[in-house]
Amino acid sequence: MKVIAFLGSPRIDGNTELLLHEAVKAIEEQGHGVRTFKLNYLRIKPCQDCGGCDKTGKCIINDDMNEIYDAIREADRIILASPIFFFGMSAQTKAMVDRCQSFWCEKYLLKQTIPEGPYGRKGLLLLVVA
Repeated sequence: MKVIAFLGSPRIDGNTELLLHEAVKAIEEQGHGVRTFKLNYLRIKPCQDCGGCDKTGKCIINDDMNEIYDAIREADRIILASPIFFFGMSAQTKAMVDRCQSFWCEKYLLKQTIPEGPYGRKGLLLLVVA
């Protein structure tokens, strides 16, 4: 089973990272590998609402999101962990989520869905308030 995790906190060893670490540890103890993306260290430009993904389902911005897009397509399980800053997800998390607009276009405008693997596709959202 392919599991990916996104750490949306800029704080090293903060509460969000500690909680995500415990979730990942439990998954790894079951024999599954987890690939973790630390969003604060990635180069992710914000969505430009340019409409570039409307006809193709692919974002036209070339940055570290390309690696994330591939990982999401292949993942059976997705964990998203973010602190709550100002009543919402961190800016790092929000930028990544906004750039997933291309998946929405692919599914709803182009009527193409990402195929589910043998384990289905499920997610876990961890939101942390200090």
